Amino acid sequence: MGTLVLLRHGESVGNARAMFTGVLDVDLTAVGESACEEAGARLRGTGWTPDVIITSELWRGRRTAELVRRALEVDVPVERTWRLNERNYGALSGHLKAEVAQRHGIESFLHWRRSYEGRPPPLDEATLRTWRSLSPFDRLPPEALTATESLADVVERLRPWTSGLTARLRTGRHVLVAAHGNTLRALAAILDDLTPDELRALNLPNARPLLYELDDDARPVRRGGRYLDPDLAHAEARAIALEGGT
Repeated sequence: MGTLVLLRHGESVGNARAMFTGVLDVDLTAVGESACEEAGARLRGTGWTPDVIITSELWRGRRTAELVRRALEVDVPVERTWRLNERNYGALSGHLKAEVAQRHGIESFLHWRRSYEGRPPPLDEATLRTWRSLSPFDRLPPEALTATESLADVVERLRPWTSGLTARLRTGRHVLVAAHGNTLRALAAILDDLTPDELRALNLPNARPLLYELDDDARPVRRGGRYLDPDLAHAEARAIALEGGT
């Protein structure tokens, strides 16, 4: 059985601004780039090598994948799928989180940001149509960009893709998935069979490799996997929780 590493992208411009970024195609910060290089070096130091790296269609995911591959010093394929794109925060996209909480109240803020079923206010049709005409969505199917998404929607978006991932792992291939906070939380929910409450409490720090070893049924040997930098990763996850979560 192969192994799986989940890696949230390095700090993005949206992360640095505490913004609802979602499907907005922002870049990494200089801090984020350095953290990706460190994550790749950390993986290389353990002797772990991926057979394939899979990322999203969004630039911060793709940039993370490339920086990690370079730091690993391996020539392995990098694949992209829109199913790993970050959750669409709808009409909240591009707004500062603090402003949303102040304008709409903390109850609505937490419902949209952290609940399993809560969908933020949707994009209006004109905006949705415009965004579908822009990269990367101009080359993707219409279902790659909906008007808004809940975390439950992201879980269901990922389910069809996970069968192919499991098939690869069953053949002994080692896979690195470099993606986004909510899509990796959704993937963890599928892998670990998390309840909505458990998923609500899960926060994944940027650029900290999370290793899953699997049994013969392709189920995690250790629920939740294990971080290669556990002290730093758990401290950063706690800090994210104090800010309201991923």
